[in-house]
This record gives sequence, structure tokens and C-alpha cells, in this order.
Amino acid sequence: MVTLTIAITVFIIILNCVGWKILNWLWLTPMKKEMILRQQGFQGNSYDFRRLLFGDAEENAKVHEEALSRSINVRDETQAAHRILPFVHKTIEKYGDKSFFWAGLRPKVLIMDPELMKTVLVKHTSFIRNYKATNHILQKLITGLPRTEGEEWYKRRVIMNPAFHMENLKEMIPVFQKVSDDVLNQWKKLVSEDGSCTVDVYPYFEYATSKVISETLFASDYSKDKRLYDLIKEMVSMARLTTRIADLPGSKYFPTKTNQKSRKIMNEQRQMLGTLICEREKAIREGKVFQDNLLDLILKSELKRDYGEEEIPEQVKLFFFAGYETTRNLLVWTLVLLSTYQDWQERARQEAFQVFENRKADYQGLSQLKVLSMIVNEVLRLYPPVVELSRLVEEETQLGEYTIPADTQVMLPVVMIHRDPKYWGEDANEFNPNRFAEGVSKATKGNLVYYPFGWGPRNCIGQNYALLEAKLALVDILRNFSFEISPTYRHAPIVIFTLEPQYGAPLILRNLK
Repeated sequence: MVTLTIAITVFIIILNCVGWKILNWLWLTPMKKEMILRQQGFQGNSYDFRRLLFGDAEENAKVHEEALSRSINVRDETQAAHRILPFVHKTIEKYGDKSFFWAGLRPKVLIMDPELMKTVLVKHTSFIRNYKATNHILQKLITGLPRTEGEEWYKRRVIMNPAFHMENLKEMIPVFQKVSDDVLNQWKKLVSEDGSCTVDVYPYFEYATSKVISETLFASDYSKDKRLYDLIKEMVSMARLTTRIADLPGSKYFPTKTNQKSRKIMNEQRQMLGTLICEREKAIREGKVFQDNLLDLILKSELKRDYGEEEIPEQVKLFFFAGYETTRNLLVWTLVLLSTYQDWQERARQEAFQVFENRKADYQGLSQLKVLSMIVNEVLRLYPPVVELSRLVEEETQLGEYTIPADTQVMLPVVMIHRDPKYWGEDANEFNPNRFAEGVSKATKGNLVYYPFGWGPRNCIGQNYALLEAKLALVDILRNFSFEISPTYRHAPIVIFTLEPQYGAPLILRNLK
């Protein structure tokens, strides 16, 4: 009898402890974070029973669905931010710049002050990459360099840097040129007798930028890699369409169709990357191959130390999809805007002919393209590849005069800041490349309000790569075709992983030669 009483007492104590931990995790801790933020002047939705566990996900989904249900006028850029980050836009409209919303159990604090944004991006050891706070499907895509921190990140960045040095990038120009010529020849075959054709340029840019990534960063055959790109695209779509279940702790172990499919895709990806890596590793060991491409640099480094079986594929995978997405979307948005603003298209064309005449593009000439550089900067301002940067604070952290509670996210809504009239003037939502006539620093008046590739120590390692590839492709297109918006085009920017056109980009191309 005494033993039974003790057992019951122990059980009750354990039950109370577990119950208290659940209550603290699910309710008391979020409420405490909210109180700390409100005391400092931040405003947002209250964490109540309607937001238990899932935060603002339901309202967020409704706002997104409504925003994506209609396209917008390509000349009315005031509507673009509403569509790109609809819930963030609604939050700022309702609560102002000092606001937050709920990403599950964590508040997500919006940071829109230039000095505070600079602190977040510079102090990357305190404000760490946000992959830990994403659903498990997305975590499978965010691999390699973005997931590492501290000394490990520094070592990997040093290893990869030579692949993106300007001298190495110059050596890639013939590959950029070959792939650009391939796309132009495909378009010319589509031209009718009147010298024009309607083409959705988006899939062509996807093909071109993927092929360039394979050949330059991995010295690989795109025809062998195409399946890998398709698998990665499928994972990106799944990450976007996952239900709220994917955000629950331990949800990756649930026997859902999404989880089963993602595991199947991951296994196939791992097998394909493993084959590529083994073949290259063998060649390097035998002294047959070593180049300054990204894959060889990583392999040469890893061969000097022990590594896990999955470590190298995880380092490599992100570059296969993030690299081509950035350049692809920069090209498509540039052509859409130059199709809309024909005067800028003609100015860019005249400059291209003036610098290169009829010869192939080269690095020296590309570096002289002032008008095209202004245009590209403006496109990246209005349509940055990554529309927001989120960071996770693991411990209570001071940010300027504010205290950010432990296990809280902060968000820098890039696309909103890029369009803020406070910093860009009354024409902030208009396409006006002239604002960059004297460079980025003059355009921003020295404020950190322009960072399409991030900023600080952990800015995008492939920034110069993407810009060089895009400028060469644009020069070739401008010298071979004029282009205008097709009547079937619907202006509908949407965030999948990066910012892309929801319905493609059908344009009318007219052959100039």
C-alpha cells in the first residue's frame, strides 16, 4: 500500500512537471516575450488562444491568398509590396514601423531603422541565420554555408571565396557567352516572317542560368544535372505549400504524404550528388583534375580531413538552386521593366552598341556599362531576389536601445525598405534608374537601405558572379532583339523561394539583325 502511494505521488509530481513545462513553453514564455516587446513600444497582435501554437499563420494565409488572387498593373508599383509581402505590409499599416507578428510561438520583430539593420547584419554571431525557425521541408533546402556559424562558417567561406574572385569570374565569361548564344539562337528560330515572336522568356532563363551553374561552378554536364534541378524545384514548391503541421516540433517524423515524398526526393538528390562527388574525388586523388571551380575547391579541402558522408553534398546542394534562381529572376524582371519603359531599353541598347559594336562582350567592356548598371541596380531595388532577411536571437540580446527576448526572430523586410519614401523620395515606387547615376552611396544618402544581396560579413558570396552573368546576357539580348510586353502578360510577382513571376513572362521579341 505504501509502495502504491509512493508510485502515485511520483506519477503526480512527474505529471505536474511535464504539465508545467508544456504550459511554460506553449503559453507563459510567449506571453512574457510579448510583454517585454510592448513595454518597449512594439505593437502587434496579442498572443491569445486563437494564436496558440500556430501564431498568425491562419490570418497570414488568408491575407496571402487574397493578395495572390489578382495581378497588378506593371506601371503601378505602389501595389507591388502589397502582393509580395502582404501580411508584413498589413502589419506595418496597422501597427507602424515598430511592430511584430507571431511565427508560431515566436514573435517576429520588424526592424526598419537603418542603424539597427546594420547591427543585425554585422553582428552575425548574435543574430544568426533563421534556418532553425523554418519548417523542416525548408530546412532540407537551406544547407551548406548558410547553416554554419562561427569558426566553421569562416573556414568554409575562405575555402569557397577563390571560386568567386574576379580573376576566376573573368575566366567564366566564355561559358556565359556560349549559353547566351544558345538561347538567342533558339529565339531566332521562333521568329516569324515579320521578324517577331511571342516568347515566355522565363523558362529560357531558367535553362540558361542552370546550365551556367553546372558548367562554371561544378564543371559538370547540365544534361546530367537537369534532373537534380527539377528535384530541387519540387522541394521548393513543397516547402511553400506545406500545411501548418510542418511547423510543429517533431513534424518531420509524421507519416504524411509530404514527408514521404520529401524523403524520396532527398534520397534521389543525395544519390545524384554522391555520384558526381565520388567521380570528381577519384579524379582529384589520381591527380587528373583540379580547377578553381567551387566543387573542386570544396573537395580538395575536405580530402585533407575526415568528414561525414552527407557533409559535402549538403555544402554543394544550395548552390545548384540558389545560384541559378538569383540570376534567372534578375534577368526576367529586367526584361519586364525594360519592355514597359522603352526609353530605358533604347538607352541601354545604344550604350551596348557603343561599347561593344558587334564584337563579343568582355569583362573590360561590361565594367564600362554605366546605364545598364543603373538599370540593374534599380531592378534589384524594386525586385530583390530575397524579399526579407530573418534572423534568430537565441539569447536575450541588446539591439540599440531595445532588448530582444531570447528565442525571438527579427525580420528586415527588404522589399519594403527598398520602397520606403523616407529614404527614396516620393518616387520610391517608380522605376527610375537615374537615382543610381552617381552610385549606390549617393542614391541611399549613406543609409543602409539597399541590400539586394544582403550586407556585412555574410553577404551573398555569389553577388559578382550573378551580376556579371546577367549583364553579359542583357548586352547580347539588347543587341539582337527589341522587346515589349505581350498582351497575355500578367504582372504577378510572387515569393516562392526567391521573387519570381507567378504566370511567367511572355514578351514580344523583334529581331534586330
